[in-house]
Amino acid sequence: MKVSDSVPVAGPAAPQAPSSVGSSGQPSGPASSSVSAIAQGVRDRVSVDASKGAESTISEARRSSATDRAARMQKLEASVRSGTYSPDPGRVAEQILTDAEVDARLHAIMSR
Repeated sequence: MKVSDSVPVAGPAAPQAPSSVGSSGQPSGPASSSVSAIAQGVRDRVSVDASKGAESTISEARRSSATDRAARMQKLEASVRSGTYSPDPGRVAEQILTDAEVDARLHAIMSR
């Protein structure tokens, strides 16, 4: 490898769209239509009207999930206070083992 050799870096070249000439002798095709749109002062437009519907849907989902969660928590609290709460022992054991596995993997990664 020769360090003394250097080649000048040229900037990016502007893309050139192929232009075609129609039967009238005027340019035609997508390149000419975009050029004529620019010449006429036509600009692209962006609208956020469609996102307003999504915003309302998301906010409604948040409200309903918060309401559902609050109802579940009240039910859980009532069953714990009354002494009728009985968690699934298999599910609890599975979660303990999953947490231990994740902790072991993190510890192995951190000790490298």
